[in-house]
Amino acid sequence: MKKYSEFKLKITPFDAAVLLTEIEELKDLLVFQDYKLTEGQDKQISILIFEKFYFRTTSFASLTVVFDNFEGETVMKCISAGNGDGLFNLGLGSGKNFIKSIRSPLEDYIVEVVHED
Repeated sequence: MKKYSEFKLKITPFDAAVLLTEIEELKDLLVFQDYKLTEGQDKQISILIFEKFYFRTTSFASLTVVFDNFEGETVMKCISAGNGDGLFNLGLGSGKNFIKSIRSPLEDYIVEVVHED
């Protein structure tokens, strides 16, 4: 079951990504990371992909986190997927829980909740 959350942050995309990748528990779940700058280096994008096994659904869940400041403010978009089980794709809260594990360390930097499933 897919879950999507979006937040505005008061730190740069790179700073937010570095903060998450320095957390040992999250570092172990990280399967991909990429960072890009525009030519003037004022616009940034960071992409992090995490994967975690949830016993309650007996399946792996992925979480894609995108940070960018293309429109001036830093935006964090979190998309969880693959966390459902069975015919009805029941996630039993695993997608929301996965997003929470990313949101919690950045809580002090969140200035606005744009969208939250």
